[in-house]
Amino acid sequence: MIFKNALAPKAETTDLKDPAPWFMKMFGYEASSGEKVTVNSALSVPTVYRCVNIKANAIAMLPFQMFRRSANGREREKKHILSKLLETRPNPYQSPFKFKHLCEVHRNTWGNAYVNINWGADGRPKELWLLNPAVTEPYVDVDTNLLWYFTTLPNGQNVKIGEGDIIHLTALSTDGLKGKPPIQTARETIGSSQAAQKFKGKFYKHGAANNGFLKIPGMLNPDAKKVVRDEWEKANTGIDNAQRIAILDAGLEFQSITMPLKDAQFIETMKFDKSEIATMFDIPPHMVGELDRATHSNIEHENISFIQNTLSPNLKQYEEEFGYKSLSDSEQRRYYLKFNLESLLRADKKTQAEFYKTMLDVGAYSINEVRELEERNAIEGGDKHRVDLNHVSIDIADDYQLAKAGVTKGGEGNQED
Repeated sequence: MIFKNALAPKAETTDLKDPAPWFMKMFGYEASSGEKVTVNSALSVPTVYRCVNIKANAIAMLPFQMFRRSANGREREKKHILSKLLETRPNPYQSPFKFKHLCEVHRNTWGNAYVNINWGADGRPKELWLLNPAVTEPYVDVDTNLLWYFTTLPNGQNVKIGEGDIIHLTALSTDGLKGKPPIQTARETIGSSQAAQKFKGKFYKHGAANNGFLKIPGMLNPDAKKVVRDEWEKANTGIDNAQRIAILDAGLEFQSITMPLKDAQFIETMKFDKSEIATMFDIPPHMVGELDRATHSNIEHENISFIQNTLSPNLKQYEEEFGYKSLSDSEQRRYYLKFNLESLLRADKKTQAEFYKTMLDVGAYSINEVRELEERNAIEGGDKHRVDLNHVSIDIADDYQLAKAGVTKGGEGNQED
């Protein structure tokens, strides 16, 4: 009965793309500042836009690759249809970059990204399509314990899609089913930023002049007050009238009642909002232009932390969800998906060269593997793994040292006859 009542149609309806005030209040989209915080309004805040775009770009630029398990470890799999979808074209309208970018935008604004798998006749994925998270809702049938997704297609058709056809990526979740929209969670800070932007815009719209009132000796009727107000605003407000000299006659006296932008620590408040929004999205402050405490060493450390603590958990979710939903049970035993982080982990040329030298000396990389990382052609004989002569197998270490000393294994040195 509870579920039926909750899902029963209400007398008043609303459009999720442009929610009614009662809907936004019900779901907590109105901030204490009075601002309505929605996905579109939040993205108008530069720091929110920047944070969402940073995370989306970081994941979109990484190659999402497929590997086949082999006796020697692993090998790149390029012929499987899923590999082609992830690395060449997920669907006719999107490149891999645009597809992954939009996935992250959905996940970091609505808290959920829904990918609909279009299966081919061979039982393998044929296309990957992103659903609109504004009109998509997961639903568990309490009678069958099955998970379904209700969504509205671009043509207006309402459809019900089974859980096996949807790759569901979430932000932080409290029920394990649906992610919480970061914008809703941070609505107070975002609302404060929206209000600050509006205040700043109105401040300059009125010629960077303070609000106040005109003191006039004597009494004026309502019509006279309106005339005086309109004439004052026409002559002394607006960018074109900024810094003009106001002439007061007939005993008029202007008295300010608001503080200029520098007062009440207005700028500090905007900086605080910027840091709070960056924190909510797990973005290092220097990436959103907050450089007050930035140094060369802590920026380098925060960049590494961004990869380890922000991106890596999200990448893991992509790898698990796409692999589980797109591959059959037998295929999952042979194949797996992995993001290539090499482009993010590359340091400056000097540090990179030292890394390559170390890996070559211990035999971890071959020359051709290094050349592949640098996007250069292989060379003949470059596939062999070599080691420094100071590093030998532990099995022959004693013999090697004795041979270097000119002593035989029996303890006799080489002697002339």
